[in-house]
Amino acid sequence: MPILAITLRTGLITLNILAIAAIAGIVAFRILSVRRQPVEKTPQNLATPLEDDVMEGRKLERSLRWAFTFSLILAAGLPLYWLVEPSRQDAAVVGFDERAVERGAVLFANETMPAYEGAKSLLCANCHGADAGGGAAPFVVTPAAQGSTTARPIKVSWKAPAINNVFYRFDDSQVHNILVYGRPGSPMPAWGVAGGGPKNDQAISDLIAYLHSIQISPDKAKATATAAPSKYKAEQAGSVKIAESNLATATAALAALPADATPEARTAAESAVSGAEFALSRSKARSTEMKNASEGQLLFETNCARCHTKTWSYFDPSNPLIPDLPPAGSGALGPSLRGGSVLLQFPGTPIDDSTTPGFQKQYEWISVGAAVNKPYGVRGISSGQMPHMGLFLTKAQIESIVRYERGL
Repeated sequence: MPILAITLRTGLITLNILAIAAIAGIVAFRILSVRRQPVEKTPQNLATPLEDDVMEGRKLERSLRWAFTFSLILAAGLPLYWLVEPSRQDAAVVGFDERAVERGAVLFANETMPAYEGAKSLLCANCHGADAGGGAAPFVVTPAAQGSTTARPIKVSWKAPAINNVFYRFDDSQVHNILVYGRPGSPMPAWGVAGGGPKNDQAISDLIAYLHSIQISPDKAKATATAAPSKYKAEQAGSVKIAESNLATATAALAALPADATPEARTAAESAVSGAEFALSRSKARSTEMKNASEGQLLFETNCARCHTKTWSYFDPSNPLIPDLPPAGSGALGPSLRGGSVLLQFPGTPIDDSTTPGFQKQYEWISVGAAVNKPYGVRGISSGQMPHMGLFLTKAQIESIVRYERGL
């Protein structure tokens, strides 16, 4: 039916073009005829009228034939238009959505992607990956963010989340707000005009349309979430090898210093060795912690720590310049979950009993969430920023997270 609608539309456009061309030709002919034949015609009121047999015969019949012809056109055209109109509207909606996706692809793209346009693209793919499967963003942690005015700024690599599964965690309004207002204290800038960015609502809608078009399947989203803990443990174990390599390099550099090296150079080399030793010790401790972690802790690390543990997004145990990771769940973009705060919000004992009302309400909060300004738990009011995880984590996995958080 959409093909039929397009064909009819094309035919009507062609017919109108031909009609306009014919009218223009007649007008031109009339104008040229007046110029070439300046002889004036007798005015209609002075001309000899047609005889009755002509007026009521040939002329009347010709007028009736034309009236009948146009009546047939209307009689056939209106039902045909009525039949095709619904599919034409559907085709228009599809076309609108497709164009929105195309514009969103341009906004998302970087130089490696076919949709890239230097004057329009926002380079989202630089941080989130060309496939939107996640990546890293350069970021500078300021002294204020480190909690010390005497600290030095630290250049880090911020773990940018995958957004090819973002609608399994957030609804459209939440994604819209993230794009418009960004994530304060992170590399994610505000793109919307209301948040201080350069893009209007149409551009934000186009980005959302594009993100919808690249979402992975539900099965793949679940498989990715299930594999994330093992992948995270492997990353922490890999940091030990990086730290060992860094220590070996620093030790060799210290040993290679000439006897007449300046005190400053020797101090710098010794500091590098000391820092590498600290990083190796910390990397081993973090790797051991994750190796022995419960399923709930690992699921928390890969799904919740980004918002509930400060520095998690850029923490690298093999880098001695990066401050230590604070206690899990001590708060960042999201509130602290430690010191019994979870039990105040979702009371119930025993704390690991999934049949208590508090446990069930906390499960619902993590699984489904709550819309902005809606209540949750004990006097909780949702800010609309909490993701819902029930679409990609199993019931058992969410219950493991609940048990871990209730024990913090």
